[in-house]
Amino acid sequence: MKKVLLLIITLIVAMTCGTLNVAYAETQNDGNTSVDYKQDFAYTFIQEFTQKYPDRKAGIAVNDVWGSNLAEPTLQGYLRQKLVETSNGTIAAKDVTYQAFSITDINKGYNIQARLDKAGTDKQVIIGAHYDSDGNGANDNASGVAALLKVLSYLSKDVTKLSCDIVFVLFDGEELGMTGSYSYVGQMSETEKENTLLMVNMDSIANGDNLYVWCENKHTDLADLILSKNGKLTEKPYAKGTYNIDSGNGYGYLEIPQNSDQTPFRIAGIPTALFFSGTYSSSPWNYAESTDPAKNSMNTSADTLENMDKYNGAEFIAKINATADAICKTILDENFVTVATAQRSQLVNLKVLGNSWWASLICGVVFIAVLVFGLLYYRKLQKGAILGTAEIKNNKVFSTPDAEDIFSFDDKKSTDKKPSVEDIFTFDDKDKK
Repeated sequence: MKKVLLLIITLIVAMTCGTLNVAYAETQNDGNTSVDYKQDFAYTFIQEFTQKYPDRKAGIAVNDVWGSNLAEPTLQGYLRQKLVETSNGTIAAKDVTYQAFSITDINKGYNIQARLDKAGTDKQVIIGAHYDSDGNGANDNASGVAALLKVLSYLSKDVTKLSCDIVFVLFDGEELGMTGSYSYVGQMSETEKENTLLMVNMDSIANGDNLYVWCENKHTDLADLILSKNGKLTEKPYAKGTYNIDSGNGYGYLEIPQNSDQTPFRIAGIPTALFFSGTYSSSPWNYAESTDPAKNSMNTSADTLENMDKYNGAEFIAKINATADAICKTILDENFVTVATAQRSQLVNLKVLGNSWWASLICGVVFIAVLVFGLLYYRKLQKGAILGTAEIKNNKVFSTPDAEDIFSFDDKKSTDKKPSVEDIFTFDDKDKK
């Protein structure tokens, strides 16, 4: 009896512990397994990445001992190895390339590129995330790098399923004004630009209240396709955070999400999709990471894994996984190439005069001008009606007319400044004395 009772107690304890473990578990993308979110690849990568390279400001001194080959223990060498490790044997170290660009006279930045080649196509999709940061940058942008590596891991399992080449680019210098992505686009040929179906960018996707996707400043078919792939995604509100100011970026309007690496591609006429987290509130710029001020850590020393754990728990890993999941399913969708190709025709006009605000302004000016000239012409017609058969002269419009502008006098009028009676009236001889 004691043995049976002991067995029952043991089973109850085991079941209780199991229930507690499930309460802290996070389901992986495939939905088949439940694991502690801290065992997820995204978590372990961000932990290692931010510990090994806590300060990732853009640029390496040219005379740096590692500047020539960018091998370990450099940041770039570390990321190169991660691209190789997560590619399921489809990418070798020699196939990961560096693209250098100048930051200052003595500093260079490096974009890091790897690709999955689909035989028989010249079309490509570029998937990017910046790896530089201000401070620790767990959210901005270790989270984006983690999602990129997850997409690479999944898509590289069977390259034959791809409908086009996939280019993975880790950008340097985003925090300096997208210098790395501008350099990358500047080195693309016109043919490469034409053959790029889509540029996907992931930036600060983990810490905000919502997970957004933004393809254009209006609803598009591409946004529909992406949103259908994962329920955690919402579309960035069109009007909020948008201002009718030409900031010189080629859009003809200013929008907060433009401050990331998809912008140089969008200016070049390439369709883009940005994944980012945050919330749109009543703040002056209508954007914040969170309605909770304590969570707003972007570009500060508070952007750490510890704080993401504290304020988000498993939710920040769920956002990273949802981003990777939506990107993979979108690219593998049978309609992806058709939708992405059509996206070019749905882009907002890049020219300033093509912007609806400018069109409204021009229409307003034309309307006011027509109204002013209409009123002046109406006054002119009124004068003509009052004067009856008097001849109306047309040599003045905007000045007050004198008598000679209104009346035509015969040759009898006096040259004196003050007319006599004879200048005004005609008398018969019998009336004269």
